[in-house]
Amino acid sequence: MISPGLAILAEQASSAHSEHGNTAVGLVVILVTAAVVATLFRRFRLQIIPGYIIAGALVSVLAAALRTRYDIGLGEVENISQFATVLLMFTIGLQLELDSLRRSMISVFGLGVVATTACALFLWVAAMGFGLSPPVALAVGMAMSISSTAVLLRVLQERRELHQTHGRLCVGVSIAQDLMAILMLGLMPAIAAWHASNTQVAGPMAAPDFTKTGITVLVGIAGMTLLLMIGRYALPAVLEFVADVGARGSSGKSGFGSKELVLVSSAAIALAAAVTTSVLGFSPELGAFLAGLLLAFTPYRTQLAGQLEPLRDLLMAIFFTTVGLGIHVHEVGAYLGPIAAGVIVLMAIKVFVIWASVWALGSSAPLGIITAIYLGNAGEFSLVLLAAASQTSPAPILSGPPLGAMIAVIVLSLILSPFLFAWAHPLAAKMQRIGPPPWSKRLGTLLKPDTHEGSAAEKDAPDAIHARHVIIAGFGPVGRSLAARLDVQKVSYTVIELNPETVRRQRRLGRSILYGDVTNPEVLEAAGARIADAVVITIPDDEATLRAIATARGLSPSTFIACRTGYLSGAFRAYEAGADHAVVEEVVTADAMEKQIFEKLQSRRGPDLVPQPQAS
Repeated sequence: MISPGLAILAEQASSAHSEHGNTAVGLVVILVTAAVVATLFRRFRLQIIPGYIIAGALVSVLAAALRTRYDIGLGEVENISQFATVLLMFTIGLQLELDSLRRSMISVFGLGVVATTACALFLWVAAMGFGLSPPVALAVGMAMSISSTAVLLRVLQERRELHQTHGRLCVGVSIAQDLMAILMLGLMPAIAAWHASNTQVAGPMAAPDFTKTGITVLVGIAGMTLLLMIGRYALPAVLEFVADVGARGSSGKSGFGSKELVLVSSAAIALAAAVTTSVLGFSPELGAFLAGLLLAFTPYRTQLAGQLEPLRDLLMAIFFTTVGLGIHVHEVGAYLGPIAAGVIVLMAIKVFVIWASVWALGSSAPLGIITAIYLGNAGEFSLVLLAAASQTSPAPILSGPPLGAMIAVIVLSLILSPFLFAWAHPLAAKMQRIGPPPWSKRLGTLLKPDTHEGSAAEKDAPDAIHARHVIIAGFGPVGRSLAARLDVQKVSYTVIELNPETVRRQRRLGRSILYGDVTNPEVLEAAGARIADAVVITIPDDEATLRAIATARGLSPSTFIACRTGYLSGAFRAYEAGADHAVVEEVVTADAMEKQIFEKLQSRRGPDLVPQPQAS
């Protein structure tokens, strides 16, 4: 006979097992559907992100049809999605190219702020025209003002336009939008308080309680400021300590190297920041993004970005697919007319406002129209902002069918925008007759001289940065000797090294050096592997050398790749992987040993008593 206590435990265990099993089934259904739909989208050369969202909508329809008989655990999957969203925001913050803003694109950043603010204001008014209340319309307008960075970068890379004038301008505006999206996330609690006051007081234009809301926001901002100050100065020290411990442990064969410790520590930092901002009354996504942004200022940024890139792709699939779960087709079907009108209004306002902003601030009309069309959609941050608006307290800003309709508008803009990209350059050619604004000579142009239209040579070779550039992987005795020779020849080079102490010391000496693994594509690309004349791999690890050769050759078919290898068989494998030259240590050692031994014998016995070495 089973005791009541054991029966309860058995029932709880059975329930937990069933719940976990349902969650696993739900996750499998979501990922399989996302993979199939995304493959079809790629087959027809459509952007994958809308495919993920449509896959989520299909799963939602399937779940609704089977809910009477099965439970596939979608609620638990949505909890997994929240975790995925936090890590996704961390990777986005980590990959922001803030160095480009500091060096040459501060003015472009200003243009991005002006254009995004203007888009948010116009879209706010348009959203009220669709019947939304002022606070809800403001949240929607802010969300829709952010364009898709993922779609933009993919299009610029496929068209080889990333380093052309409009490409640099689009990237600068996109970075400004991403940073402004974080500010918008921080404003959601205040908008939620405004919306709550409107629902409690008669009349749609009731004023919010600014005193209570202001105190809450000020306390949160003070906490965020303290968090940023601590993170800005503490995080580099923490990661340096962790990397040093990992490097010493790796040399002691503990099996856990510095790059693994840095990765795990960074993930812990991201989650801790998410929890902290949640306690302060802001969204956890805001904390994760800021953690990534702070880590982007450390030497470990490139290595981390490369390690997290495969995970980022998976997180994007989970995030966008679960976003699609919020599109309940049977509910959204009643809003087909407003959705279609919303897509037209959204893209028309964004294209016009961005073009007018670029032109009004002193740039040419053709450059403005290309930039506006490339940024004329909504994006992934739009979905994050809408998700934050649906989870605010004391009441959600947006929920139910209106939320699903807004998500549908974003999805359609992402699907349609690639078709508009083909019209960008023909329209730009027709706008050559439009001159600069009459006030541009008086006020000057916002764009710096380095963002002017490039020459024909620059357009034909947009990736040409250095006339001569070499990448040295590993800074041991061989790497240091090569660097000294390149210094004499005045050839620019970048070193890739995994020893954190070496990286810090060489940076203090003014050398261009990156912390990272040479087998990491992100690290090689950051070092300039696509435009380098040569990549010289000096690390004493044959397996890692082969992976590095394959990665470097994949980034650039024409770059000269040289390496070192311990044995002659390793040289054959290196050539098969794509190396142009391999230095075999046993052969070099044999030559050097033969020469040195005969020199010593000659000095001891005389040249006549020692046979001369044969030329090898």
